[in-house]
Amino acid sequence: MTRPTSIGLRLLASPILWCVFWLAVFDLASGLGLRVVAARHPGSGLARYFDYGRSIEGKLQNLTSLAQGDTRAQILSAGWLDPAQWQRLPAQPLPGTDLLVAVYGQSFAKNATSAMATLDGRLTLRQIAGPAAPLDHSYAALCLDQGLRKADVVVVGILASSVTHIGSMSGMDWTFENPAPFTFPHYTVKHGQLTAEAPSFSTEAAFRTAFAGKTPEWQRFKRQLTQHDPGYDRLVFENTLLDSSNLVKLMRRGWVAHNAGYDTGVFSESGGFRLDAKPVQTMKAILLEMAKLTRSRNERLIVLLEHDQGYGDHLYLALKDTLASARIEFISTHSLFSASDPHNFVADGHYTEEANGKLAAALRAMIRRERPDSTP
Repeated sequence: MTRPTSIGLRLLASPILWCVFWLAVFDLASGLGLRVVAARHPGSGLARYFDYGRSIEGKLQNLTSLAQGDTRAQILSAGWLDPAQWQRLPAQPLPGTDLLVAVYGQSFAKNATSAMATLDGRLTLRQIAGPAAPLDHSYAALCLDQGLRKADVVVVGILASSVTHIGSMSGMDWTFENPAPFTFPHYTVKHGQLTAEAPSFSTEAAFRTAFAGKTPEWQRFKRQLTQHDPGYDRLVFENTLLDSSNLVKLMRRGWVAHNAGYDTGVFSESGGFRLDAKPVQTMKAILLEMAKLTRSRNERLIVLLEHDQGYGDHLYLALKDTLASARIEFISTHSLFSASDPHNFVADGHYTEEANGKLAAALRAMIRRERPDSTP
C-alpha cells in the first residue's frame, strides 16, 4: 500500500480548510445580517427561521427578557399547576346553570367543552389545561384542584400525540420550537402502584427565579429531565456558544426533528400503540386512579379520546378495555370523524369547527343522559 506523501496530504487538506474558512465567513456574515434585520424588523420571518434552532435555554432566555405584556411571552405562563391561578375559576354552578363541569387536558379539551357550553347554556365550565398536555399533567391538576371545587362532572381529554410525552416532567423538550416551561410530576408504575416524583419547581414565579439565577433548583430540574425525559439532549437544551452560530442552529433544528427519542418502544409495527409500552401502562394506571378519586367525591368522570391527525383509532384501541373494565364513560373521536381525513383539521392541527362541533354535541348528550351505574 502506498503511503500518502506530505504533498498529497497538503493537497487534500487545502480544499477542506478553504471550505471551513468560507463556512465560517458565511456564518459570521449571516449572523451580522440577521442581527441588522432583527433590529430593523423585530419578529421578521427570516430572523425567526434561524432562531428556531436556538437551544431551549437560549429561547427561554429571550422569552424571559421580553417586556411585561409582550404576547410572545405568553407561553411562559401557560399550563402551570398553580392553584393560586385557579381562584378566578368557578367553584360551583353559576346562577342560571345546573352543573359544574371541571375540565382537564389541553386546547382540544377546552375547545370541545367551550363549544358544548355554547350548545347548552346551563353548564358552567372550570377549565384547567396545558399546551399539548399529556394525561399525567391532567391527573396532577385534578388532584390539586379537587378540594377547591365541587364538580358534578369531570371531563378529561387525552390527546393521542401526547401519549409519548407521558413520563416527561415539562413541556420544554417536546415543544422545542416554542418551549413551554410548565412542569408536572413524573409518574411511574412500580409493583402495581402509581408513584410520583415532584419537579423541583411548579410555578411560573419559581421557574423564573430558578432559571434567571441558574440556581440549584434549576440544576436539579435538568438532572430530573436527564433521568426521566427521553427527549432531553444537552446539545439541544443547554445555552452555549454554539447558539451564536447560524449553521449550528440549522443543524440542531434538523437533529431535533429526527432524534426526539419519544417514539422509541411506544409504537407497534402496525403503527398503533404497544399495549406494553411504559407510557401506555402509566396512562392506564392514572385512569384507574382518576376513577377512584372522582367516585369518592360522587363526581361523574368522562374521558375524551382525542385522535389528532394521522392517529386513526390508536388511542381507542389502547384504552378501550381499561375504560370498559373500570366502567369509565368515554367518547372516542374516531367514532365521530376520521383522523385520517385532513379536511377535519385546520392548519395548526386542531379540529375544524364542524369536527369539534360533533365532539361537543356528543359530550353534551352524554352529560345530559341519566348517569349510568358507576359501581366499581
